[in-house]
Amino acid sequence: MRVAAGAALALAGAGLAGIPASSASIFGFASRSAAMERAVERRFMALPSPDRVRDFHAYLTAAPHVAGSPRDRALAEWVRDRWREDGLDDVRIVEHDVLLPYPTEMVVETVAPERWRASLEEDAIPGDPDTAVDAGLPYHAYSASGDATAAVVYAGSGNPADYEKLKAQGVDIRGKIALVRYSVPYSYRGFKALTAERLGAAGLLIYSDPEDDGAGKGRTYPDGPWGPESHIQRGGVVYDFLVPGDPLTPGWPSVAGARRIPEAEAVSLPKIMTAPLSWKDARVIRQAMDRGPVTVHMRVQMDHEVRPIWTVTGRITGTTEPDDLVIVGNHRDAWVYGGVDPSSGTASLMELARTLGSLAKQGTRPRRTIVFANWDAEEFTLTSSTEWGEEHEADLSAHAVAYLNVDSAASGRAFSAAAVPALNLAITEAAESVVDPETGQSIADAARTGAPREGSALPTATGPDLVSNRLGSGSDYTVFLNYLGVPVADLTFSGPYGVYHSIYDDHRFVARFADPGFRYAAAMTRLWGVLALRLANADVIPLDYRAAAASARQFASEVAAAAPAEDRPLFDPLKASIDRLAAAADRFSRRAGGVLGRRSVAPTDAAPLNAALLRAERGLLAPAGLPGRPWYRHLMYAPRPTYAPEVLPGVIEAIESGNHARTREQIAALAAALDRAAAVLDR
Repeated sequence: MRVAAGAALALAGAGLAGIPASSASIFGFASRSAAMERAVERRFMALPSPDRVRDFHAYLTAAPHVAGSPRDRALAEWVRDRWREDGLDDVRIVEHDVLLPYPTEMVVETVAPERWRASLEEDAIPGDPDTAVDAGLPYHAYSASGDATAAVVYAGSGNPADYEKLKAQGVDIRGKIALVRYSVPYSYRGFKALTAERLGAAGLLIYSDPEDDGAGKGRTYPDGPWGPESHIQRGGVVYDFLVPGDPLTPGWPSVAGARRIPEAEAVSLPKIMTAPLSWKDARVIRQAMDRGPVTVHMRVQMDHEVRPIWTVTGRITGTTEPDDLVIVGNHRDAWVYGGVDPSSGTASLMELARTLGSLAKQGTRPRRTIVFANWDAEEFTLTSSTEWGEEHEADLSAHAVAYLNVDSAASGRAFSAAAVPALNLAITEAAESVVDPETGQSIADAARTGAPREGSALPTATGPDLVSNRLGSGSDYTVFLNYLGVPVADLTFSGPYGVYHSIYDDHRFVARFADPGFRYAAAMTRLWGVLALRLANADVIPLDYRAAAASARQFASEVAAAAPAEDRPLFDPLKASIDRLAAAADRFSRRAGGVLGRRSVAPTDAAPLNAALLRAERGLLAPAGLPGRPWYRHLMYAPRPTYAPEVLPGVIEAIESGNHARTREQIAALAAALDRAAAVLDR
């Protein structure tokens, strides 16, 4: 059912360069409804405007707006008011009170052999007034408070292997302050904190090295996209790979009157103090260390306050299946201005609400409801999406079709998508239906034929496989996939982006380097909208569990090959379950094909198929969750502490533990989950 992309087709009066020509068929649609869908999409794709995206972006990035701040609240009200003007239904601000600590004091200084104090400041850029604004103390969200004076030890990227090398050299990190660099490829800073904490370090300093994201890569801002030597990467260090959301309400929503656990009992809170450094400051320490031992005084004081955060939601209510929900979301909060992350995505979301709202005002509404969500405190611990998902667990478990996430719409031109396998075909077809602004090809063809681009934020697939099916964490899709079992997709255009989480990630950076003309953010609006419309309008929801079975087979083969020889026979029952899922998915596909082969489909004929598709991904959840982190319930995917994707996580972690009995149990649990999904598809 894949749609072939062809030559550009001009649209009279549309104001577009064109959209790729394609066959009439669309996965999940009978021929009559496919023709109607194409007509709606042509109207929709004529509406998104790069100029409007630029204007939204300029407003969003006009001032810093860290989660819980007055500017963050003002933007929540602005989003609410715009969505009401756009004609969305039931627009509201939902407030959650969560642990959201701010810093009151940050000190990093050498005391021997010489006294020197880190500036902890980023230099203003001449001609860029945004960078002259005081953005407050740079910090790591959820760092422990503390005060220590100790020898400093350079520990590379702060991964376990780096400390093993130090140990082999007779260097013990216990009681010392570790100085480490941010990792490229990315490794979550919270994993660095956990590693240092487990080894008994007194504190952790993490700096941005120019070889990773600065002058070693090329021209630095304002002359290029890489980070100047004073840029500081802020960010969370919370252990949300154990449990995300408010650390004091793990697994239940932070609503009024909710029970809160003491901070000392919160498994996601670090017990080690950490601080971010620029290369400008870290270089002084590194150079002093080259001359001999250095003693550093480090003091971090956080206020440990519970503060309100604000999720904004609205919807375009469906006409025939209004209870079923296609959710599109992006977070609003930023470490400073959030030029790329997240405001490029927020601007795209605002344009998506405006354009789909315009169609709704004209009477063109989807058959299923499209929910718009603008999350808060994502940068802390995926907070408001997690709290909202936990609060609405029953409704979402029963009715959520899919969640489509765009964290950052554009830091460049390379399209990346990560998703559950069931969404592969829908994403590919949507990407084949939207033009790439630079090449004039479809986005799909541009991604397949273009050279790989440095700085890609998501796994990039080339060739026939456009979508990566390896999902980690680090954005708001986590609660939907890992806790609720809702099919998810995470979409972006990416490129060189050396100013991540710094003061330099502002409107000018995006306008000059990340997305000149805001063409790719507008293209993201089109792609996001087409995918949402197809999920909302299809006769049979476009989810393909044949792909899920194929991925399960691939993952099982990889894990089994890496397992000890004595564990490999344990995989036989799993292979049988995968065979049963594949057979059930084939049978389901044939039944769906029979229904969709008609010119039009009666709702009563599609209803049982759609009911099964709403439950299939949920079958891959284990109610008890993964051993040691029960919040994570999906047995196909979970994040490693680095945020890297971990497939078949229960099985992998059991093998790594060396526990043969636990490995057998986790393989059995995964096999049972696959059988549950197969049984749903066979009903």
